[in-house]
Formats: sequence, structure tokens, C-alpha cells
Amino acid sequence: MSSLPDASDLHERFKLFDDEAWLQLLVASLRMPEIERVRMPSFPDPALQSEIHGHSGEVSLHEAFMFFREIKAYCRYAGRPVTAETKVLDFGCGWGRILRFFMKDVRPEHLFGIDSTSRFLMEARRCNPALTFLSGGLAPPVVVGSGYFDLIVAFSVFSHLDEFIAGLWIHEFHRLLRPGGLAIITTQSRRFIAFCAEQRLRRASGIRLDHGWHEICADSFVDEARANARYDAGRFLHATPVKRPHPGAHYGEAIIPRAYIAQKWGHLFRMIEFLDDPSRVPQVFIVLQKLD
Repeated sequence: MSSLPDASDLHERFKLFDDEAWLQLLVASLRMPEIERVRMPSFPDPALQSEIHGHSGEVSLHEAFMFFREIKAYCRYAGRPVTAETKVLDFGCGWGRILRFFMKDVRPEHLFGIDSTSRFLMEARRCNPALTFLSGGLAPPVVVGSGYFDLIVAFSVFSHLDEFIAGLWIHEFHRLLRPGGLAIITTQSRRFIAFCAEQRLRRASGIRLDHGWHEICADSFVDEARANARYDAGRFLHATPVKRPHPGAHYGEAIIPRAYIAQKWGHLFRMIEFLDDPSRVPQVFIVLQKLD
């Protein structure tokens, strides 16, 4: 029986794989814990994956890959390509699925995740003990020195935080990033207003909604005209659900318009991209570069 290798063995073994081959290898690792004599990181129970993402397994990996692929492309575009020495922070890392994709390209000592939910962190550390997973609170700071990271990513986090907490974290990202570093985040699009209205219509028609999150959506942005008007005015939109899966009023459903980012965060970051194309990324994909 082979000994359990650390993540540096995985990086060295697979660093020459292209991204599509790496995706297929990670999908295969759902069923094969050891590939090419390398012990792969394990996976949490599908129920926990679904609790975080609404799905699990191969579907969840493919969604993460969409995000990862665009991150790498825009890092190259910004002149900050991902290398073995890139220091990466995954904000709101859950069980660590996004960081898993970086393990081919980045040395393990440079990969960090942070989350505020202890159950998710326990699974992240159990499944992938070679990476660093930090415990964080609702608000900053992070116990890491200023200018440490080259890249901070956050998938489906700024689609939930309210304006106050989101602003605190954007300022913390600015502190944590080196000059010229990138923050790549997602938020809901304007189309989400209509999606919530559709869930209300389905519920009113007696149709059972597919997921508990759809019930939350049905209770969000109930004044559709007002929500669209606020979006047009460049206002931050946030709806706190009546039945909250998370404690506190700061968590809900959020939509951040391009105009808001330019006005409120423009003194900290240059906006490189505001991509609203669900065929590429399920949510709006935003690339921010720290001003020198």
C-alpha cells in the first residue's frame, strides 16, 4: 500500500496537465482515491456539499471549474498569471472545492481558504489537510499581514452579504492584496430579480419549489419594479429572507450593479471586468485590481 503523499506530491505530479485534463482527473477522484500513485484529496458527504452549493459531486466540480477557468484567463489578461508562487486566498471557501483546482498550478503552501462556518472548515481540513484553512468571522480582520496575497477569489459570497459587511470585506481585500493584486468575486445579476418573481409565481400556482433556497428567493425583492429602479440607479440591492438559514440580518440575497462598484469601490480598485454571461459563469463575474 502506498503512503499518503502530501499536496506537494500532487502539484509536482500533475503540474503539466492542461486544465481540461485536470478537471477530468478531479472528477475521476470522486471514485478513485488514488490516481497515478498519488493519494487524492477526499470529498465531504454529498449532503454537506448540497447544503453549501445546492448540488454535489461532478456537477459541483464542473461549476467550480467554470469559475476557475475564467480566473486564470483574467489573471493572464491583467498581467498577473497564476504561477506556482501565486499566493491565493479563497474567501468563503466552504469545503475547499475552488482551491482544489489551484493545486495543479500553485504550490500548496501558497493556498489558503477562509470561512466563518466551523463545520465546513472541519471538512475542508479533513479532506485536504495539506492546505491552510483559516477560521474567520462575519467581519474583518483576517490574521494575515498586509500585502500578503496576489489573488483573492470569492464565489457566491458577495451574492449574499449586505452592503455594510460587503464594504468591510472589500476594504480588507485591499489591505490583504499586494499592489496590483486581483480580487475576483461574483454577485447576482439583474436577472435574479426576475428569477425571484418566477419563484413567487410558481409557488402561487401551487407548484412545489425544487429547493429550500428557491423558497428564500420567492421571498426576496418582492417589489420587482422598485428593485429594478434601484438597480438602474446604481444602488446595492439586498434582501434578508424571512426564514434565514444563517443567523443575523447581514446574510441574504445580494445584487451589486456595475455602477455601484465604480462609485463606491473605485478609489480602491480598478474594475477590469464585469461579466454577466451565465454560459461562462453562473453569477456575475467581477475582476478588480488593487490600485498601486
